Amino acid sequence: MKSISSFAELTMHLSSLNSRERIAVANAVDLHTLDAIFHAVETGIAEAFLIGDVASIESPRLFEQEPSPYIHIIDIPEVEQATVEAVRMVKSGEADILMKGLVNTDVLLRAILDKEKGLLPAGNILSFCGALEIPKYHKLLFFADPAVIPSPSVEQRIMLIKYSIETTRKFGIEKPKIALVHATEKPNPKIRYMQDYMDIMEKWRAGEFGDVIIDGPLDIFLALDRERGSIKNVPSPLLGDADVLIFPNFESANAFYKGLMVFAGAEMSGILQGTSKPVVLTSRSESVESKFYSIAMACVIS
Repeated sequence: MKSISSFAELTMHLSSLNSRERIAVANAVDLHTLDAIFHAVETGIAEAFLIGDVASIESPRLFEQEPSPYIHIIDIPEVEQATVEAVRMVKSGEADILMKGLVNTDVLLRAILDKEKGLLPAGNILSFCGALEIPKYHKLLFFADPAVIPSPSVEQRIMLIKYSIETTRKFGIEKPKIALVHATEKPNPKIRYMQDYMDIMEKWRAGEFGDVIIDGPLDIFLALDRERGSIKNVPSPLLGDADVLIFPNFESANAFYKGLMVFAGAEMSGILQGTSKPVVLTSRSESVESKFYSIAMACVIS
């Protein structure tokens, strides 16, 4: 499989498969979520189960056009019940992907984390992986974790890396290049988070992560900009060509991607990781495009 380097390529790849992933949308009443779902159905990559209060649906388009055989409405007015039903459908195999509609994140996470009825297998950690398409970068850039784990332990960082490897391989990246991001490239165990990076590098050298390239600590210039990085004269096997950024905490990851979206015209997709099935978890403020690309990302992972 040729590596996917843009969201347009991702959409073309999924469309060429001539198969649809079934998406259960928890409280599918808000306009942006519905528009993203319509686009996914029209593109031929998804079949949707819209679960929620039919009377609250914000999109008149759903009722004005010829009904699609790939859109199904399940009228459950109470938000928490609609969320539980969406999770149940995914867990039972009636749907392949869970998507957040107009529901508070804590309500959705509570259903996902339910030990008996949820979607997080024992021993896994819940995290978030995003992918960015940045106008000035030559390929998709994956990153973790901007949303779930505030300050990862070294064990959690190792899981973030392993999840990211699984994700990038689904995008056809056979040997992903992973940068451990910091404000400096000089290892110093006295600096916060640095010992974690040094331990991870030892594990990588010992072969724990398989056929991947990991380097760190690296600053953003070294990880993403060959010209600026070269000026520093720091040898790195992934100079200016990182596929994945692992951030020290979720504040830095969150500020990084939102800044690129606001000021650089970047588009983002993102899914939860660690769950037994892909979960599209985007905020209501995300654009229709980001929600659609997140659906596409979930489809290629599923």
